[in-house]
Amino acid sequence: MANAFSLFSKLLREEIQRAGWKEFTEIQKLAFPVILRGEHALLIAPTGTGKTEATCLPVFELFIREREKGLQGGISILYVTPLRALNRDIFRRLIEIGKRLGIDVQVRHGDTAAGVRRMQALKPPNMLITTPETLQAILPGKRMQKHLSSVRWVIVD
Repeated sequence: MANAFSLFSKLLREEIQRAGWKEFTEIQKLAFPVILRGEHALLIAPTGTGKTEATCLPVFELFIREREKGLQGGISILYVTPLRALNRDIFRRLIEIGKRLGIDVQVRHGDTAAGVRRMQALKPPNMLITTPETLQAILPGKRMQKHLSSVRWVIVD
């Protein structure tokens, strides 16, 4: 873990410690350096092995690095899952760490209230978790097109 742990900034290492992680899973140890190098990755591992964190922790790290350089605006991270229930689960797992890191994580699917959708169009989150159907529905919107034009990382679950 010492090597994988050292790949992250002090801010993210503190969050990892706060979460109580003592060690990373094998898929996480393999994925972190690849994603941090900016390479594309395909993770294949059983359920419950930490694939979400294997992708999101290094993407959060890269986001923080870009933010420190002043390079951000619009939606930077797009997380696409096939089901609304999975959207909500991913959101629940990432919202708190996102808040503490200063990363606005929001979810959008067919059940998202009109007021929330409007706020996302006016002030986009840094990370949007959505379904393929909802992504298809928001692509024609001019504001959302503009916000999505700044996407740097795409995670497809």
